[in-house]
Amino acid sequence: MTDRISVQPTPIQRNSKDVAIELLKLHVSRGPVEPEHIEELYTKYYSLAETLSKTPASKLLKFIPTETKEILISK
Repeated sequence: MTDRISVQPTPIQRNSKDVAIELLKLHVSRGPVEPEHIEELYTKYYSLAETLSKTPASKLLKFIPTETKEILISK
């Protein structure tokens, strides 16, 4: 039996709930939010993340700024 154990790292998988929480945190960090609006904001961000996760990337390319596309292409 070997003394060395090798483990392959698993890439982080983010789901729509994770994305919604991150967007909500970003929103709150930019200014105060009334507590009663947090649920509504989360729901909107979750809906957005779900919709985008089911949209083919080819349909989303037109929304990426030209400068960002150039950076992505050059890598």
